[in-house]
Amino acid sequence: MTHRALFRFSWNPALLAVAAAAVLLGGCQAMFTFSPLSGLQRPPSSMTPEQRLTYARDALASGDTAAMRSAYEAIMNDTSADAQYVTAQLGIELSGVPTVLRDCASDPSTITASLNTIDAFIASHNLDPNFMVAAAGQLYNAALGGVTLTAMDRVMGSMGLMLGFAQSTSGTWDVTTVSTADAGIARAFLSPAVTEVASLPSGDSLRTFIEDYDAYLATF
Repeated sequence: MTHRALFRFSWNPALLAVAAAAVLLGGCQAMFTFSPLSGLQRPPSSMTPEQRLTYARDALASGDTAAMRSAYEAIMNDTSADAQYVTAQLGIELSGVPTVLRDCASDPSTITASLNTIDAFIASHNLDPNFMVAAAGQLYNAALGGVTLTAMDRVMGSMGLMLGFAQSTSGTWDVTTVSTADAGIARAFLSPAVTEVASLPSGDSLRTFIEDYDAYLATF
């Protein structure tokens, strides 16, 4: 075979098409292999604490309930402030309780009616507030470790405390059974959020919600 024939063979269009397809498929395979969500398929038992933290954050971002529950179980015993914070975030979402609070944030005038009947909402939607109760302690630990909690973190932690107090007082999720002293503890946890939103313009939706929720806790 001559050098000219070799040259013609190397530029055969059919072979170029095959080569291009191989490169494209290889690129696609690499994209799926290195997808950020691919880490969710790895067993957490083989991970370092740092890898578990990344795994948990990816699960939280995915919004997949099964992945979040797996991540929660993998990271819940990690004691770093960041791990406690992410565990709390996972638990808050898994509990389903934030639905009530977010609805109240959209219309603060419903706070009293919605929270006074939150036990009925929990029962009708088959929620698990135990995650929310645990999240209160996890948020507290995260804050002690240096994590700055947002105003809504404070709301979620405060409600976790209220649900925990209701369970210990009456064996139900009826927060109207919470004592004045215990409601005061939940209100104290919320207090930094009240201070934070005070600088927002009057009528700001977040400020209105936080202040109305604080006023609700003051009624106990």
